[in-house]
Amino acid sequence: MTESTQIKADIKKAYDAIAPKYLTWTESTHKVRLGYVETLLKNFNSTSPLSILELGCGAGVPVTQHLSTLPNTTVTANDISSTQISLAKTHLPPSVTLIQGDMMELTFSNESFNAVLAMYSIFHLPREEQVTMLTRIYAWLKPGGLLLANFAAGEFENEFDAAWLGGKDGVVHWSGWGVEGTRRVLKEIGFGIVIDEVVQDEEREMDGGVKKVDFHWVMARKV
Repeated sequence: MTESTQIKADIKKAYDAIAPKYLTWTESTHKVRLGYVETLLKNFNSTSPLSILELGCGAGVPVTQHLSTLPNTTVTANDISSTQISLAKTHLPPSVTLIQGDMMELTFSNESFNAVLAMYSIFHLPREEQVTMLTRIYAWLKPGGLLLANFAAGEFENEFDAAWLGGKDGVVHWSGWGVEGTRRVLKEIGFGIVIDEVVQDEEREMDGGVKKVDFHWVMARKV
């Protein structure tokens, strides 16, 4: 088993184990997520058909749920965790196409989507795979299509936690190019950056404390 394969297997185990707790834990970020989604949607004509891909949809709350209510919109959502996908099925209408598995295994035709969303997800990939994933997203987007994603604000090759959110199975992995590195990667792929800002989350710790974590939020256009 390669290092990347092991990382993915461990992430799946971890999210399978903590899925219900993660859903509750992320409630504090719902407003921020939906705010960015609304900003993205303003770039499209509400009467024109939209095709949207979400990478790392979790249990489908709140973003996939919101997208599923939009008229003339086709939603495809992916998550590595089978438990998360099972939860998403209870929150979403059958019109949403749910795909369980590693996002790196996804295949779509070029120019399939008007928008691709990846919130709190791409940074779980090893750094080189992040570049590959963003390159594929660029190909999947229609001309003028938009990527909305957030990334680790710090630059680091690997970080692991075998007990994140009190989990007792699997290991969660993160990596990041840092703000300047992510900008460089996106521009080298061909994206034009529309939104580029660092936002601080307040994450609840298992001991009741609060940890402040910076995330790099980006909206970028295929040009």
